[in-house]
Amino acid sequence: MTEMHFSIQFVGTGNAWSKPPINYNTNAVVSFLGHTWLIDCGLLCPLGLCDMGLSQSLIEGVFISHLHGDHVSGLEELLYTNFFAFQRRIDLWLPEGLLRSHSDYEGSDIWDNCLRASMETSIHGHKEFLTLDDYANIHILSPENPIPVYGLQCEIFHVEHVPMRPSYGLILDNRIAYTSDCSFSRKRIEKLLNRGIETIFHEVTFTPAMPHNIHTSFEELTSLPREVAERMILMHYGDMASLEDFKKAEDLGFRIAKRAMVYEF
Repeated sequence: MTEMHFSIQFVGTGNAWSKPPINYNTNAVVSFLGHTWLIDCGLLCPLGLCDMGLSQSLIEGVFISHLHGDHVSGLEELLYTNFFAFQRRIDLWLPEGLLRSHSDYEGSDIWDNCLRASMETSIHGHKEFLTLDDYANIHILSPENPIPVYGLQCEIFHVEHVPMRPSYGLILDNRIAYTSDCSFSRKRIEKLLNRGIETIFHEVTFTPAMPHNIHTSFEELTSLPREVAERMILMHYGDMASLEDFKKAEDLGFRIAKRAMVYEF
């Protein structure tokens, strides 16, 4: 397989409680062959794009990993802006678990449970209400079926996060993995590396482990050998993460993702 040249730039690398100017939610811009799309679009994503000098008109599509606000709530502004201001629909790549019509997950539907209350509106005096299909070109993803996103091969994989709420990571060009939010799983990390993944963008929290282990603590990551740590870039940390926390991680071989940083592949 011929390797593709693409880049990932972080709009933010923070968690759900991050606040500017310290950080923004962990969302990222993927650029490939002149196309620009997002991995997640959380509440602070539109503001983060503005802070980076990136117009929402440049965003052609969004992949959504799961339905927490720091990953999906910015869609309201992005879809509204594109629909009303730019008169266009953007592409929306949704794992099948995020649409009730394609899964058995009650209460996990991006339209009914996240966007409908504010975005189901009528326009131009018509009685019909807008639906998600009016705002976006919806592409359904399943772990068994990799698809090209503007020519870049992409594949989703399940991650454990909140019980009974589907969450997914993303593999790009069969080389780069992006976990989004997940509990710690050495087996998952090793499986990704054993299949040939070169770099894993992995979530971390430097504070004590959260109840029910819905996030990955730094203490858990310290159990990994250095040769594994050196292939991981840590993201989704809180605003209270310190330079000392970063140094401890870097001393073990990990890299730390930073807001606005661009990674070329």
